[in-house]
Amino acid sequence: MKDLLTAIKTALQEAESLASIRDADIYITEDETEIPPSTMYPAIEIKDGQIKNDQQIGGRYVQYAQVQITVYQRVMQPEQSLMGTKGVLAIAAVINTLLTGNRLGFLTGSGQVMNVFPIGETASQIMIIGETTKIQRKTIFLEYTRNIF
Repeated sequence: MKDLLTAIKTALQEAESLASIRDADIYITEDETEIPPSTMYPAIEIKDGQIKNDQQIGGRYVQYAQVQITVYQRVMQPEQSLMGTKGVLAIAAVINTLLTGNRLGFLTGSGQVMNVFPIGETASQIMIIGETTKIQRKTIFLEYTRNIF
């Protein structure tokens, strides 16, 4: 999972379509409810998810590794944090386009990514940070099918 999270972070940081988001604001987290204090918005958070293994013949197995990617945007104007060009819906759509089917260079050997598929998304939500800061967020769930031997 560690190699997968690192590769996702790098792919998002290097994506031209996400160039307006600082590299520091695309990060891996251990807890999706904690946003680093230095974060500027929009931000993208990457977190490990559930792993399921399916045993195959000959000691091999297929691994289904889920990853959560959460997009955050500060609410400044009504509807813009959700539906604006830098809103969570637009950024989530870019991430889905960038990562669906993208095997992130894991093409051969143990750990080979065979498929990447978006398995779902949460509804957008508002969260309050401090006393007055409102943040819009949306989480995408991707599943990476890996061949392990």
